[in-house]
Amino acid sequence: MNATPPTLRARLKSHPLFKGTGTTVGMTVFFIAYFIVLNNPLFPVTVVPATWLDDVIGFHPWSLIPYASLWFYIAICPSFLNDRRQLWAFAAGCAALAGTGLAIFILFPTAAPAPDIDWSLYPLIQFLKETDSAGNACPSLHAAFAVFTALWFARTLPALGAGLVLQFANFVWAGLIVYSTLATKQHVAIDALYGAILGAWIASLNFIVFPSPHGEPALRRPLFTAIIIIKLCALLLWTSETSTALSLALFFTGGALVLYQIFIPNAGELVRVITRFETSAREVWLTLDDGPDPDDTPRILDLLDQHHARATFFLIGQRAARHPALVAAIRARGHEVAHHTHTHPCGTFWCASPTRVRRELDQALAVFTATSPMPPSRFRAPVGFKNLFLAPALAERGLSCIGWSIRSGDTYALSPVTVGARIASKLQPGAIILMHEGPPVLPSVRVTAIATVLETLTQNGYRSTIPPAESLR
Repeated sequence: MNATPPTLRARLKSHPLFKGTGTTVGMTVFFIAYFIVLNNPLFPVTVVPATWLDDVIGFHPWSLIPYASLWFYIAICPSFLNDRRQLWAFAAGCAALAGTGLAIFILFPTAAPAPDIDWSLYPLIQFLKETDSAGNACPSLHAAFAVFTALWFARTLPALGAGLVLQFANFVWAGLIVYSTLATKQHVAIDALYGAILGAWIASLNFIVFPSPHGEPALRRPLFTAIIIIKLCALLLWTSETSTALSLALFFTGGALVLYQIFIPNAGELVRVITRFETSAREVWLTLDDGPDPDDTPRILDLLDQHHARATFFLIGQRAARHPALVAAIRARGHEVAHHTHTHPCGTFWCASPTRVRRELDQALAVFTATSPMPPSRFRAPVGFKNLFLAPALAERGLSCIGWSIRSGDTYALSPVTVGARIASKLQPGAIILMHEGPPVLPSVRVTAIATVLETLTQNGYRSTIPPAESLR
């Protein structure tokens, strides 16, 4: 059960000094660095050409308003963050975006072409032109920061209970800021498109490094929105005299974000993945995949009893159907039965259709509930590989996705001693240990490795427990 997310009032009141000084200092440092680079180019400056998009988007003086609103837009985003770690995450993302942009400006200085406009007729825009000349053009950091902030809002607003109207308004605001970079003629389309791609990439990497805090759901929308932005901008660049090879490369880089979320077991933007639990004691959670096994499971149960340990068995539905007595024995001896799909399709689960994902879940659930009225509440994907359609399917069935923080390596270990040493080196309270039973593990390692790990836990003053739902992180 997830903790209740903090209210908007609580978020706005949290860490006021940290938010205020952080935003002010960050912007000040950025502008100092920006103007130093702007006024001291190390290499010849290249003028970025205008394209058909610049002809379509004319000069609009009113666009100075959304252009100037960027700094307010960036500043209010961290005010909605309640968790100090997330504030540091936002700051780290801004720093990475600014640092990447400035590095590009140093190595590849660019400028926007001067349009044939009498700026004296527009005093405010003339002031902008005189203060911030059309240098440091590509990528447009104005566009990059707008997209970066929009994706952070997309991640934060649902936790505040914001409806679709506010979430849509967020992207409209960001879109107007990107549009304004062209409508003020401060940038050309190529600058803005590269800037939007940069902002989407930095935000996505930022979310990988700093997952959403406990109590807030994993949201696929920011990830998919980032990918759409990258692909759309790549297509527009292709129509704007950018080489086909580069446009295709940029287009397909968006897919790498999805592949990372699918194939990296603990990545949590497609599906919320639990990787640890909160505890003040020297406790860990031993989890055992791929059973039940008629040779291994009885011996493992005896070992757990000897060490007064509790474990969670992530069982494969087909095997559980063949050995219902073992499933019953796991429960009877105080351990937890959890879900590891019905057929363990480790090579194809990641690309399975929605129908097949539901079938894998439901067939195994039918097996598990045939011997107990309490269905499993925890799920682990085969090899940790996820699926685009997994999150809603798990939510409909009340299943949470469990990852791990310590991979024992028992499936490729040659000695149980190696497994014990690997786990001992990573022990900490709240760790989730991944181990296996059955044929994937070498006969010389099977079960013996589990015995070694249980002895290692005892020697280090740890015990294995099954954590309650509210402690999962």
